[in-house]
Amino acid sequence: MDLYQFRLNNSAFRFYTVIVLFMFLMLYVGYELANYSIEQEQRNTQVMSGTIAHAQAENQRLNQSLSQIAVELALQQSAQTLVEEGYGELLAENQSLQQKIALYELVLGESEAAGPFAIHSISVMALPESQHFLLDMLLLQGRALKSLINGNLVINLIGTQDEQPRTYALEDLLANSVFIGNTDTSMRYRYQYFLEKQFVFALPDGFIPQQLEINTDVYQWKRKRDSFTQQFTWSELIAPNT
Repeated sequence: MDLYQFRLNNSAFRFYTVIVLFMFLMLYVGYELANYSIEQEQRNTQVMSGTIAHAQAENQRLNQSLSQIAVELALQQSAQTLVEEGYGELLAENQSLQQKIALYELVLGESEAAGPFAIHSISVMALPESQHFLLDMLLLQGRALKSLINGNLVINLIGTQDEQPRTYALEDLLANSVFIGNTDTSMRYRYQYFLEKQFVFALPDGFIPQQLEINTDVYQWKRKRDSFTQQFTWSELIAPNT
């Protein structure tokens, strides 16, 4: 039966009642469909929120892992740097020990006929500052006394000034230089096996050095063991540095 035939066979009240009921039914169905759609959207939103939260947590975990890896890498690099520095220090220390061993062998190999005091090497280096020089000496024990020796150095510069013979004591010529500090101003020595002495000094104006003379009385404890005197030609001392 169609709607028109139903209208002809029933009263207007019954007809409109059916229409209204049908409309309410449609509204109810629409309401339920809307609720269902909203619930689905909420479920989808919750799923997406959970997925985002999981992704954020995973991202945070990855960032923490990356930070931990960066810290471990920095620690490894720091440890490697320390190892390299330690290796360099060991090499330098080994080289220093080798030099000391060579000096010990040199001292122990000195002739018994030599005195207890000897000058192994001596040189004079001209400094860039006018009339300033550096005297470098390596003192050895002439024989292996296996004991300390001591004494005072008397170092004289012999030459001419104003065409007249002139001698200056080195301790009176000690001076400071802007190029190298004068760290050794004492003429006293006390050592076993070897000792390096360095003096910075300035020559007086007009003085022309010709020789350098070194004298000392050598003591072992308070007992005098020997007297030492040696002269060096100035031109031979300064020549390698010019």
